[in-house]
Amino acid sequence: MKKRQYRNKRRLRLIPLILGLYGGFLGLGLVAIGFSERGEAVGIIRLLVGLAMACFGIYGIWDGLRDLVRPEKQQEQHPLTQYILTDSSGNRSSHISTERLQELLAALEENGGGFHIQPLPPLDLSKRGALVQISCMAGQPITLMAFFRKPEGGWQLCTKSVPPDAAKAWLQQLVSASPEFSGWEMTEDIAASQEAETKEDQVFGNRVLQSQRGVYTVWHQLLVIFGESWHDEHKFFSARDVQLAVDGVSDGKYQKAVLEWGRDTFYLLPGVQNQLMVVWCTNQTEKGEAAFLRREGTATQVNFWLVNYIEHGYMESTGGWADITAQVEKELKKGERKHGKLF
Repeated sequence: MKKRQYRNKRRLRLIPLILGLYGGFLGLGLVAIGFSERGEAVGIIRLLVGLAMACFGIYGIWDGLRDLVRPEKQQEQHPLTQYILTDSSGNRSSHISTERLQELLAALEENGGGFHIQPLPPLDLSKRGALVQISCMAGQPITLMAFFRKPEGGWQLCTKSVPPDAAKAWLQQLVSASPEFSGWEMTEDIAASQEAETKEDQVFGNRVLQSQRGVYTVWHQLLVIFGESWHDEHKFFSARDVQLAVDGVSDGKYQKAVLEWGRDTFYLLPGVQNQLMVVWCTNQTEKGEAAFLRREGTATQVNFWLVNYIEHGYMESTGGWADITAQVEKELKKGERKHGKLF
């Protein structure tokens, strides 16, 4: 390391400089003699040898002076990166070891939840932006989420589902070297103005929310479409996808669809006379307790309800929705607890 720093300093190389001056002086002398005797063979030889020695002398002079005349190379300074770990309980620490990662991943499998790792300062990845945070969420398999702040503003979210061993290996690479994002799924851009925490301030699309501790998370959203013997889950979707799901249930293409948005859930089921039945599971009640509400409407009406809801995060009124909480709780007591089986 010391030798490399010494080479970058401005200094004079005396040996090549002296040899270069001496060789150049002899070379020019031979060129002059050879030019005067150019009519003879010996003169031509002296001329050629003199030119060669003059070129060698010029190179020696340059080699001796090059460190003195060239621009001084500035040594690149790379800021040290510190990693802040926030566990599922909200505790923050800068100590991240292999044993700690193994402990956290084991806790995810047992208790669920998630933990977050934030590089300080954010890692600048030119192709994607600044890596602000990695979140590791429980599931089968585990979901890794990377939050990127883009240079032009806004956010980019990338996700990847991996088994626990692969998650551990990738997290170790994160805190010890440059992270690798090949094979990650990129979402659509997230507008910079979508960092608000209140539902009223949120707009449709993928969201980045920031807590008071600076931890970033994603507004929960899931669209599940059911066929006769299959179902498709979509974690990232647009308003148009919701409308297509509604139209598909209405036309008989799909048996039903389920929209999870935040802590609320909408079940879309075929109704009678070209109408759809919507069952809304919500805690937006006066008591703050979970309730099941039902309403029928055409595909156009249902699309209006749902898109309006996910654009504003709440219903202006529950008028027109029939409360079927007692009926659902009665069915649940009978053992109908499987997801999607009641509706």
